[in-house]
Amino acid sequence: MGWDAFGLPAENAAIERGISPADWTVKNIASAKEQLKALGIIFDWDREVTTCEDDYYAWTQWLFLKLLDRGLAYRKEALVNWDPIDKTVLANEQVTRFRFISLNTFYPIGVPENQLPVRLPELSGDQAGDLKGGDGESPLARMQEWRKCKCPKCGGDAERDTDTLDTFVDSSWYYMRYCDARNDNAPFTTDSVAKWMKQHGVDLYVGGIEHAILHLLYSRFITKFLHDEKMLPTDEPFAQLLAQGMVLGKTYKAPGTLRYLKPGEYTVDDKGRVVEAATGQEVISVWEKMSKSKYNGVDPEHIRTKHGADVTRLVVLFKAPPAHELEWDEADLAGQSRWLVRIWNLIDQAIAATHDKTSALTSSNSEAISELQLQLHGTIKRVTEALDRHQSFNVAIAELMKLSNLLADQRSLNTSPVYHNALDALVRMLAPLAPHSASEMFERLQLAGLTEACADQDVHDCAWPQFDPSLLAQAQVKIVLQVQGKSRDTVMVPADLQGDRDHVLMLALASKAVQKHLDGKTVRKAILIPPKKQGGHGLLNIVAT
Repeated sequence: MGWDAFGLPAENAAIERGISPADWTVKNIASAKEQLKALGIIFDWDREVTTCEDDYYAWTQWLFLKLLDRGLAYRKEALVNWDPIDKTVLANEQVTRFRFISLNTFYPIGVPENQLPVRLPELSGDQAGDLKGGDGESPLARMQEWRKCKCPKCGGDAERDTDTLDTFVDSSWYYMRYCDARNDNAPFTTDSVAKWMKQHGVDLYVGGIEHAILHLLYSRFITKFLHDEKMLPTDEPFAQLLAQGMVLGKTYKAPGTLRYLKPGEYTVDDKGRVVEAATGQEVISVWEKMSKSKYNGVDPEHIRTKHGADVTRLVVLFKAPPAHELEWDEADLAGQSRWLVRIWNLIDQAIAATHDKTSALTSSNSEAISELQLQLHGTIKRVTEALDRHQSFNVAIAELMKLSNLLADQRSLNTSPVYHNALDALVRMLAPLAPHSASEMFERLQLAGLTEACADQDVHDCAWPQFDPSLLAQAQVKIVLQVQGKSRDTVMVPADLQGDRDHVLMLALASKAVQKHLDGKTVRKAILIPPKKQGGHGLLNIVAT
């Protein structure tokens, strides 16, 4: 985990409160870190980096000096954009949290490497308050004692340059520092980046779509530069980009004025409408990006404390795929909570039935047990693919819900080893999604003797469930074949290929009944609908002209 901790929003928030930006930043990092831990989100904290700490920005300064030495960092005049809110310039050429020295002739001289880091001055709360409503001048420009220094070349009087680069420069190389985060002698070693970044850089870059322009350009530039310097094994920073969707909150606006309403300024009337409390008029409600000014933000700590970490995680993961917008609705929390309770009930009922001497299976259960075995292996395959190949957490959770529903329908089998294996696999696959609940559930199964896996180990130390491809290949699913919306034939398809449209279409076109009704027409489209429930049939509709 890294904290990109320089930037105007944090500095302005501290200035507004009259406190030190450093204190404000450190306090917020500590708070966010505790929230992440409480939610069960696992990072290697031994590799934590913070861009505003001198053990990090010393190497950003070092990197800048390398660019300066190669003529790739320079100063020039340019037309820029003035930001009247933050009282600063938003430029196409910007320079960041490292410092270099400028002579009276404005000729930049790099700080010698043995004088790094150039540590930033501490800003007290009183000094921060004095900066409120600034005129765009850098706070560093007012630190007269800090600015004064000696020229490293001639020994004469000089001043530190107070211009700063965009914070994207800080975050353009942080992933390299993860490889060797505690190295005091270099930003990283060639061996460390060769081990972790191999030949293709970072495996997966998760970031907002706005990063797809500036940040990726900075990162590619720095990566290619360091590759040319023989410090990196790859000249591309990232193998894959996932632009995550925005979390949206519901906003309420007053009719007519469109003023955003605070909680308490709207209510629900006896007809179920959301109305303005003062006027009784129905309000306008829309989903928008969470913002303090729109009064639609959510405190994650409040949600976690009220509903629990696992329920919170499941709602976020199930509500939408990672790349899609997520409409946050607190009503969804109840559904995920009920699902976890249902799994607990399945476990408790299986334990009670297994320990009840009067419970026994009969030969009539053998077919149902075989079907359960088949569905279990199919679920393991689909969940594994959803997580490993596609980061489709919502699909994985949906598959686990289907399995839990099947187990509820087949409670009469809950003394069988196959049923116990299904509970075991369900909990192990739940572990990365709802880690706290899964850990307790697995311990319950172990104590009751319903699982032999990972004796005396936590579920998170247990191997991932495996499926049997040969078992899935033997299973068959019925697919109804339609031509122009009318049923013409059926075909049996291996269960593991029931979602493969091209395979099903190939079988359909081999059917004499389908060929007869196509009668030489050209297939324009084929729509495959796999079975919606266990034991059901699928549908393939062929559209031809």
